[in-house]
Amino acid sequence: MRVLCAALAAATIVLVACTAARADPSTVNFELYAQNRPGKTGTVMIEQVPSGVKIVILMADGQNGRQPIHIHTGTCANPSLVPSYTLTDIMNGSSTTTILDVTLDALLKGNYVVDVHESSADAARYVACAAIAAAK
Repeated sequence: MRVLCAALAAATIVLVACTAARADPSTVNFELYAQNRPGKTGTVMIEQVPSGVKIVILMADGQNGRQPIHIHTGTCANPSLVPSYTLTDIMNGSSTTTILDVTLDALLKGNYVVDVHESSADAARYVACAAIAAAK
């Protein structure tokens, strides 16, 4: 019985080690860059959680008002007009949103960008952007 328990324990350790070695990342971080002036303006953290993905945006130059923020397909230079996902507006430089039933892997493979709008009154003007892409 001891030999069987030891063999099962060893097999479990090997299985866990192999799974961890090939597992996809559970958290990725990106820098937000200004759209209308040079320089970094903040960060995007995307974390896989059991119910979907948690997205945390921090902007150093956050305004005092609300700034809409979305995930679009496309590029920072040419995002799609219709957002794929609407995130919680940035208030005082930060936003936290959980998108249900979405995987980090799907976002990494989907040609997505995070776009920050000037304000609700000027949603056509993007002020910051980050491409969501796997690290090379």
